[in-house]
Amino acid sequence: MTHQVPSVTRAVQTAVSEHRNLNRLVSQVEAAFSPAGGPHAGSGPDVVAARLDALRGPLRAHFDEEERAGLFEQIERDAPEHARACARLREDHETILRRIDTLRAASPLERRRPMWIREVRRLLDEVHGHEARETDLLNRTLDGSTAAGD
Repeated sequence: MTHQVPSVTRAVQTAVSEHRNLNRLVSQVEAAFSPAGGPHAGSGPDVVAARLDALRGPLRAHFDEEERAGLFEQIERDAPEHARACARLREDHETILRRIDTLRAASPLERRRPMWIREVRRLLDEVHGHEARETDLLNRTLDGSTAAGD
């Protein structure tokens, strides 16, 4: 069992580090929304779409790395009371990627519709929520508090 702990710790530290980069990319998408005062260079629906493109690859790589490392399986094995949270986080991966792909596939005309912007904002809220739940679980894993039931 002791030989698994460094593996979990390393995977958790990698995930937390990747969250910083993903947070920066999400912030860039958010910054591309036109401000209330009107559009400016570096904003607008086409810039939002381009920044979604830039977010998609690192987001997929992050999700793949967590799954490849068996991070959630290790957490479930060491703290079975977190199995439901782990399952939800894994489901989020598929849902978030599918939604980002749908938004990226929108035509330039569709991107100018209020519904597309609302859906992008909803996606970003979903990414933030996922990250917050995941970070909380990972931090509890790092500090050893996952064994104490929630």
